[in-house]
Amino acid sequence: MKYIKYYLFSLGILSVLSCDNELEIAPVSNLSTSSFYQKESDFEQALIGAYSGLKNTYNDVFVFGDVRSDNTIPNESGSVTTLQDFDKFNLNPSNALLESNWNRTYNTINRINLILDRIDDAEIDNSIASRIKGEAQFLRGLNYFNHVRNFGNVPLILNPITANEALEFPQSNPTEVYAQIVSDLKSAANLLPESFSGNDVGRATSIAANALLGKVYLTIGNYVEAESSLRSVLALEGSKVDLLANYADVFDQANEYNAEIIFAVRYANDGLNGNGFNYGFANPLEPNNRATGTDLFDEYEPGDVRRDFTLNTGVAPGEILIYKYGNPGTSGRGESDWPIIRFSDVLLMLSEALNEQSYVADGEAFTLLNRIRNRAGLGPITSTEAPNQETFRLAMEHERRVEFAGEAHRWYDLVRTDRFEDLLGSLGAKSTSNLFPIPLAEIQKINDESILRQNPGY
Repeated sequence: MKYIKYYLFSLGILSVLSCDNELEIAPVSNLSTSSFYQKESDFEQALIGAYSGLKNTYNDVFVFGDVRSDNTIPNESGSVTTLQDFDKFNLNPSNALLESNWNRTYNTINRINLILDRIDDAEIDNSIASRIKGEAQFLRGLNYFNHVRNFGNVPLILNPITANEALEFPQSNPTEVYAQIVSDLKSAANLLPESFSGNDVGRATSIAANALLGKVYLTIGNYVEAESSLRSVLALEGSKVDLLANYADVFDQANEYNAEIIFAVRYANDGLNGNGFNYGFANPLEPNNRATGTDLFDEYEPGDVRRDFTLNTGVAPGEILIYKYGNPGTSGRGESDWPIIRFSDVLLMLSEALNEQSYVADGEAFTLLNRIRNRAGLGPITSTEAPNQETFRLAMEHERRVEFAGEAHRWYDLVRTDRFEDLLGSLGAKSTSNLFPIPLAEIQKINDESILRQNPGY
């Protein structure tokens, strides 16, 4: 598979499985016949389609991860008006972004299921088949991880299904979904290489699988396994992964394949297509949902180099903008990649996992946290400032907020640590706000609560 920066290829599979043909729980496509899934090139084309599906879901991830949190203040006019529902906890199940996210996720999952359903019977080299299977399992694990965090009880579909079967496919509880995610990522970690070279850079690797597995374990509170997975990534520091010395270099478009980026959604502008977020982040005439108030600005400590790189007070009059992806380009044709997992995230997740197991004054958890602070130009946190487990948690909460502002981590961090209601209750957050509503169109289409039931509070 070449050029994983997701140019829109003129291949037949992508025309059939394009985002213009979004499905609810996507039925088997016309390319699911035995005549297509035969050759290595067939599976490579299908895999490109699965990777390409991430472009669609991650174009809106900022809304779910940052707008939903205390990081942004959406404008109250124009096409951004509906984003106020995310920010103010007034979400209606008919919100178009919810429906779009649900459809796009299952469209991508169906592409992946087709690959996994047929790869074992394909007459291709075993090593190639194993690598394709590993990539597909990683992508399925990633998609279900995002989906279960957003919606909770979701249909867990692991095989290609027809449109009629989709109407009768019941929800699974989150425990079942997470078990499958863990299974997929463990398998992917065993099947995938640590790295790729040349035009294949950008594929999922065993490092990405272990890093994501660590995040999954952290999310479900299995801190021992989280530590194990994350340490396997840490062991490769200096050879396969690294913490860049300069924070800004991590996001430089000329440096997108750097050692800190473990996995990202890769975008490129081929003259017609690109990402949809560069323009919104950096265009002073359309700050949209990327505007933030003084709360995030004030969260940065004096001397923190990340503040002036991440936030800009001089682009739009009266606005503080998240400006991390600062090249506006042309609307819909941005080239910045979207980082999903960075090595700095691995360090902070490992620090959190250690603290959750046992607080150790000035122990390894402190060392890992302070590596991130040191790069930002800040002094260390010691047991004087964080004398117990709870105060260390708050130090971690602060550090993750300023390190990953604009990368769609904040909301999910607050849900994972059960802090969302404490910090966002004044905006309307309540105990049931940890999940988004299941799209109304899906509820109405199935019209059977024994199959698909709306989340509490909606």
